[in-house]
Amino acid sequence: MEFFQQYHIAIIGCLFLCGIIGMSWLTHKEKKWIKNTYKKEDIIALGFGVTCYGLSSDQGASKRYKGFLLIHRDGLLFKNRFSKTRFDIPAASIKKAYHDTSHKGVKLYKSAVKVDFSASRKHSDTIAFKLSYPPQWIEIIEKAFIKKKK
Repeated sequence: MEFFQQYHIAIIGCLFLCGIIGMSWLTHKEKKWIKNTYKKEDIIALGFGVTCYGLSSDQGASKRYKGFLLIHRDGLLFKNRFSKTRFDIPAASIKKAYHDTSHKGVKLYKSAVKVDFSASRKHSDTIAFKLSYPPQWIEIIEKAFIKKKK
């Protein structure tokens, strides 16, 4: 016990350093997957540490997925960090990107970027993301997909 009292600052520092190294390794792993899957010129924007609240058509309460959001020439891709959950939205189906604070009728208490898209000819769906600087992401999505259609 005396050891912990004398070296508590060093132990806390080591734990903090391990956390930083772990997060860096996960980000490196995700970047490697992206590099192997997409060409560099096809990537428009990339964000790590993104929270996705799922599709509005999913049954039950909103789920929270942590991962990265990739905007590429062919659409949007969200990939969960620890599971194989992926949301791939084709560019042609994206209708609207906007800011909101609720999803599936539940207040998120966080700023979210929502994207409306057509899942089929008769059915439209919405997906919500918590990102840093939502106006910037909305502008990127609109420039890349929505304004091209008009």
